[in-house]
Amino acid sequence: MNIIERVIEILQSFPKIQTVCNEIHVDFADPEPTSYGLSSTGDSLVSEDVLGNQIRQHGFLLYSTFSGINDFERQENSTALLELAVWLKNQTGAEVQTTIGDRTYRGEITAISAENGMLYAVPQENNIDGMQYQLQITARYTVEF
Repeated sequence: MNIIERVIEILQSFPKIQTVCNEIHVDFADPEPTSYGLSSTGDSLVSEDVLGNQIRQHGFLLYSTFSGINDFERQENSTALLELAVWLKNQTGAEVQTTIGDRTYRGEITAISAENGMLYAVPQENNIDGMQYQLQITARYTVEF
């Protein structure tokens, strides 16, 4: 699995994921509550040694749509994102594969962080539609040549 597929798998293994979402989409979240969308924002080289082994970093935006009709629900939404961010910090060691040209290289996730969980979009016409939140996720991983 590449870094994007692996992070989706990690998110799906969050113990409370079934209570807050039905499915994790790629690049978007449905406007109805209980939807997540993971969007890749880019990959960068952090460092490389003389053998070509690399440490890379990949950024993501996690969009989550929750019901937010009242203060209680909105507090629950923020709490769910906080718990997810804390839980993600412990999800290291998962194997990833990186394909360059026709070769596949192995590595592992060495760190995941989540920050800047915030309200992103509020429905304009219908309060029954979900409130959309955004959480920035960064995954650092190795590529072993």
